Parts: sequence; structure tokens; C-alpha cells
Amino acid sequence: MYMYSLFVDTHDVKVCLVLFKDEEILAIKELESNMRHSEIAMPSLVAILDENKLNPRDLSEIIVNVGPGSFTGVRIGVVIAKTMAYLLNIPIKTVNSLEIIAFSSDDIISGIYAISEKNGYFVGKCNNKMIKDQDVRYYSEEEFKDNFVSTQVNIDGKVDYKKMYLHVKNKSFVNPHLVNPLYVKKIEVLKWLLNLTKSI
Repeated sequence: MYMYSLFVDTHDVKVCLVLFKDEEILAIKELESNMRHSEIAMPSLVAILDENKLNPRDLSEIIVNVGPGSFTGVRIGVVIAKTMAYLLNIPIKTVNSLEIIAFSSDDIISGIYAISEKNGYFVGKCNNKMIKDQDVRYYSEEEFKDNFVSTQVNIDGKVDYKKMYLHVKNKSFVNPHLVNPLYVKKIEVLKWLLNLTKSI
């Protein structure tokens, strides 16, 4: 019996889905969404399964990027992944955006990793082959320059899905109810809460 794993990543401008079969990449879907993640993510998920003659119940596990990244984008991927995991009783694992970059290295370097975004950087330190969610911080461009020497930081590394998967496979499964987006920019959360209270 084959083991199928689905990786869901909507933290950035792309909707990215990767299907693994027995630890090998079976299919990749990377689609520019132009901020239309909610319209693109589910049809793309259905398509990648259909194209490989699978249905959701064939999945052995789901891996989801919990962020940080686009506030709305991260929420979409997390909701899709945890809903599938809960309703179909599929085991789920989480990985954060910075771990994905670190795990894509040939040798995971203990050091500082950063992902740039329009006004600053998400930063985390890799220790013991992991970057804990609670240790990820956001720095504005000015704060980043004041706190870090760019040559000592691994910024915006290239993602290697196979290498990333080989590290994530050693992570423990998580209760779907405990899978939540990783928000580190408080202002975005406050704006979301403000909009939510206005609509009530």
C-alpha cells in the first residue's frame, strides 16, 4: 500500500500544493493567485488529486505551512488542511515558513533565517534542526538593519520540497483542532479583529 502525503502552502503570492508518493514527489501545483487564494486553492487541490487518480481518503497525511506570511493567505491554507484532517481523519503535521527554507538546505545550518515581505522580514533562529513557532519574530526593514548583519542571515532561500519533506516526516502529528495560523505581525491581527467586531 502506498503512502500519499499532501503539502499545502498558501502563505505567499502563490498557492502551492505538492503530492508525495512514498517520500517521492508525485506532482506539484504552483499557481500565482493575484490575491485570489480562496478561489484557487480548493479547485487546485481537487485537480491535483484527480490528475493522479486519488481521492482525499487516499491521503496518509497532510502537511501544512502555518506561516508566517500573508495574513489571509495563511488562514486559507490552514483552514483547508485542518478541515480535511478532521473530517476525513487524516493525520496532520505543521511546518512554518522559515523551517521550510532551513529544511531545504543540504545541511541544515544552525543560524538565523529570514523571509522578506513588503515592509520587513520574518526572522527565526534554527536550533536542533527546527525553528520553533514561538521564536519567530517580525522586524521592519529598519529594525532588521539595526539588529542583523545581512551576511550572517540566510534570507529568502530556495525551497526544495523533497528535502523539506524528509525533515518534516520526522515531526509529530498534531491534533487538527490545535493547528492555527502563525501570526507575528500584531497590527494585522488587530485590524482583522477590528473588522470582525464591526461586522457583528
